[in-house]
Amino acid sequence: GLNCFSPNVNLFRDPRWGRGMETFGEDPYSLAILGTAYTKGLQRPDLSAKYLKVVACAKHYAVHSGPDQDRAHFTANVSLHDLYDTYLPAFKSQVMAGRVGQIMPAYSALYTTGSNDGAPDCANKFLLKDVLRKEFGGENISVCSDNGGVAMVYDTHHFVKTPEEAAAVSMNATTDLDLGHDAIYSKYLGQALKDNMVALDTIKQSVWRNFYWRMRLGDFDPASMVQYQGIDKTHLNTPANQVLNEDIARQSIVLLKNAQKILPMTVFEHRITLIGPNANSSKTQLGNYAGIPDQAISIYNGILYALTKAESHTEFGYSTGGCKDTACTALNHTLLEEATFAASQAQTVVMVLGMSGHQEGEGHDRGDTSCSTTGRKNDVLGLPGCQLELLQAVVKVGRPVVLVLMNGGPLSIPWAVKNVDTIVEVWYPGARGGLAVSDVLFGHFNPGGRMPVTTVSSSEDLRDSSDYRMAPSPGRTYKYFSGKPLFPFGYGLSYTTFNYSTVTLSAQSVKVCDRLTASVTVTNTGKKAGGEVTQMYITTPSQSAYTVPLMSMQGFNRANIPANGEVKVDFAIDALSMSVVNSKGVDVVNPGSYTVYIGGHAPMQGFTDGIMKAEFTVTGEMTTTSECPSVRKCFACSG
Repeated sequence: GLNCFSPNVNLFRDPRWGRGMETFGEDPYSLAILGTAYTKGLQRPDLSAKYLKVVACAKHYAVHSGPDQDRAHFTANVSLHDLYDTYLPAFKSQVMAGRVGQIMPAYSALYTTGSNDGAPDCANKFLLKDVLRKEFGGENISVCSDNGGVAMVYDTHHFVKTPEEAAAVSMNATTDLDLGHDAIYSKYLGQALKDNMVALDTIKQSVWRNFYWRMRLGDFDPASMVQYQGIDKTHLNTPANQVLNEDIARQSIVLLKNAQKILPMTVFEHRITLIGPNANSSKTQLGNYAGIPDQAISIYNGILYALTKAESHTEFGYSTGGCKDTACTALNHTLLEEATFAASQAQTVVMVLGMSGHQEGEGHDRGDTSCSTTGRKNDVLGLPGCQLELLQAVVKVGRPVVLVLMNGGPLSIPWAVKNVDTIVEVWYPGARGGLAVSDVLFGHFNPGGRMPVTTVSSSEDLRDSSDYRMAPSPGRTYKYFSGKPLFPFGYGLSYTTFNYSTVTLSAQSVKVCDRLTASVTVTNTGKKAGGEVTQMYITTPSQSAYTVPLMSMQGFNRANIPANGEVKVDFAIDALSMSVVNSKGVDVVNPGSYTVYIGGHAPMQGFTDGIMKAEFTVTGEMTTTSECPSVRKCFACSG
């Protein structure tokens, strides 16, 4: 049987974090929904079946999103409000709705009310026993340390003085598996047992939990009884898998700007010039934690394939633009001059800039970069090295420029937003990413991806990454950031246009535990079919005793709408949708006025056009959601 250390359901609260690319974004609701779907897909949709396909492992429980280089000794200090409002909802859904088989604690420690000893997560009884097992109902979940996590309890966190104590406190906190070459359990747990630091029954419970999941995988049954034992290499890299890989990449691409309708291009243009360090880098587009594909198709080869397939006579040229790689610490002037001359001869210039695993990844967050050619220092969130100088030189030529960004975390590019007509975010698009990007550039696919994070204008909009508080100015994520973003959470354009009708509510006033429905009609007003992600956000009454979010996503729906067609979208609103987390970490519904916003992105400052809203009133006394009958217990739970 297989145990997969995925999904990563940490919340991407700081864009400098190197591992943000592994997550589903900055929003607790969508993180819970998407992460749970991922887990069900890995394990199998019918979780009541005897055998699982794979045992998924949700990580890194629970408060973890940088600074990554300090994770082995870092302590996250969070309030109960932030813990339950921001960091725990995705894990709660993993347990209650996804029925995930395994949880992996983070390397870091946690300090909060209930965990005031600041125990490392592998040894944190509050997180593992009180919250995960008792509150969330994860009694049978196998808890597996991250690589070397149990050893770090004593040798980097210095929470205890000996490896025997580290083994004991981790086992007593119900960390069931010790992952890593340090082998603390196998070397020292026996002595901890002899010294009465841990009970035999506690160890037996951990053994039971670990073997339970092995049995669910069919490890002790004849292979003929376990249908998943029949999966062999003939099931890998099939044509159907390749099609799915490419389709996922296409659907994730976000059109950020298309002011002069430069896109889509035609395969019969006079000349297309491709420039940039990521234009022909198939390795970069895989991102981190990627397998080795039999073939990785770069953007250069994807465009070349499209032109060849169309039997086009378009002249197609490529240049790195003078950047040796994405670090681009200096520009080669000869190559830069060749690139700008090629750009001057082109009908359209496609520039592929961005980052790679050298600028972001596990163990290293994004750092300061500079351009030695000009002596300019970059904002830590900006394009690295001399890439901005390359972009400015090509734009100065005066030809239409399509800027394609390849990166994991969001890039703050205010100069490009002001001076480049077309910008496309393709992330790290994977093995067949070149074909996917080409399909979008030539209009074979209408982009419909949405930003899973807020893009701020610069790092001045951020606090220190070690500060895990969400609300103090400048607030973190769309839920608490009150400034004007470069691009809001949920943002994305299309080659067509969509119009939203007035929001209709099934009731104007409800009691604290009642439900209502918000409905809207979305019309495709353009000439091309396209996918629209309709999003619902709710604002709640302000409270003097604790901070409430500026808004919270409470629903989204993706629909493909034909040209001139329309789709009615209904969103159910229950007590959980209306709730906020109080200072004690409890979900409560408060009486007062609520506002529902429905549109194509979060209604952040400067981005409210086209967003429709409606108001309703909640009457009665403040009530915890647990007191409401038949309410959902988690975001991904049914109810």
